[in-house]
Amino acid sequence: MSGTDENPVPSPASEDIDPMADWGAAGVAMGQGDIDDLFGGAETAAEPEAPRSGLEALVGGAVRYEKLPMLDIVVDRLARLMTSSSRKFTADNADVVIDRTRPVRVGAFLDTITLPALIGVIRIEEWDGYCLAALDSRLIGSIVDILLGGRRNALQPIEGRPYTPIERTFVEKFVSIVTQDLSKAFEAVSPATFTLERFEITPGYALITKPTAAALTFRAEIAMEGRGGFIDFLLPYSSIEPVRDLLSQEVLGRKSGGDTIWRSHLAEELPRAGIDLTAVIENRTLSFAEVAGWKPGSTLVLDRRQDDPIEVFCQGLMVCRAAIAAKDERIVLRVEDCVIEKGWPGDVTPPASEGLKENP
Repeated sequence: MSGTDENPVPSPASEDIDPMADWGAAGVAMGQGDIDDLFGGAETAAEPEAPRSGLEALVGGAVRYEKLPMLDIVVDRLARLMTSSSRKFTADNADVVIDRTRPVRVGAFLDTITLPALIGVIRIEEWDGYCLAALDSRLIGSIVDILLGGRRNALQPIEGRPYTPIERTFVEKFVSIVTQDLSKAFEAVSPATFTLERFEITPGYALITKPTAAALTFRAEIAMEGRGGFIDFLLPYSSIEPVRDLLSQEVLGRKSGGDTIWRSHLAEELPRAGIDLTAVIENRTLSFAEVAGWKPGSTLVLDRRQDDPIEVFCQGLMVCRAAIAAKDERIVLRVEDCVIEKGWPGDVTPPASEGLKENP
C-alpha cells in the first residue's frame, strides 16, 4: 500500500460552481443580459427558419408601404413642437430631431425595444385607436437628473431595478406634454386628441393590435446638454385609417373635384361643342315582313297630330320636348320644354336664334 489516500478529498477548485450561488448577493451588479432575462427579453440562439414556399416566399414579412406625404409634414411639425415644449419642461436647451417614418410590423417593433424602458399606451379619441411611445432608459435618466438639479453629475444608468414613483411621475408629466404636441401636430390634418392611458414595462403587455398588423414608426432623438435619449413612436395603420385619405394628400386642402381653372375652362368650351340631335316623332313596332314590303311611294300613317310634342334626344339622353313649326318655308322644331337644367354646365344663356332647331 502506498502512503497516499485512495479517496482524496476534492479540492474546492474541482467542485462544480453553481452559477446562481451568488445571485442576489450584495455588491453584484446586473448587466443588460440579466435585465433581459428578468423582463422576458432574453436573446436566444437563432433557430433555423422554416423554408417558405408559394406566395409567402415572394412577399415574406415585408410591409406594403403607402406614401403619406401629409404625415411627413405632421412629423416635421411635431419635431418643432417637441423642441419648444422640452425646453420649457426642462428649463434648459433641448433639441429634437425626428427620423423619417418607416413601415414595420407591430410585433417586430415590440421586439426591438431595449429593456428597461417605459412604454406609454396613448389613446386617440376621435379615431378610436391607439399608438405607442417607448422611452429608453437614457432619456428617462436624463429627464430625472435635469429636473432634480443633477446637470453636472455623470448620468447613472438605470439597470437592475424598477423605476421609482418619482421617476414615473416625471416621465408621466413629460409624456403628457408630448401627447399635447401630437394633438397640435395632427390638428392641421384632422382634429385628434392624444391621451396617455397607461405605462407598461413589458413589451408584451403593450400590444394594442395583433402582432402581424402593419404600422408606421419614427424615432424622436432628444438632446439636452450632452445627455438625452430617444422616443420610438408606433402608429398602426388601423389607427390612422379614418384620416388616411387626408394623410395621402400631397398638399393640404386639396379638393377631390379637380382643378378650379380647368373646371372653368371646361364650362366655357362645352357650350361651343357640336352635338347630334335626334327628334323622335313616334316609336312603333313593325314586323319584318311589313318593312320588307315597303316600296317607293308607300305611305306610313303616323299616330301623331301636328301640335303634339316631339321628344328630342342626344346620345340617348332626352334634352327637350319640341313642336313642329315652319320658318322661311322650312320645317323646324320649336322648343316647348327643356329637360336639362338651364344653368348646366354654367350660367350660359344661348342666343335667341338657337331656340329653333331643324328637324334631322
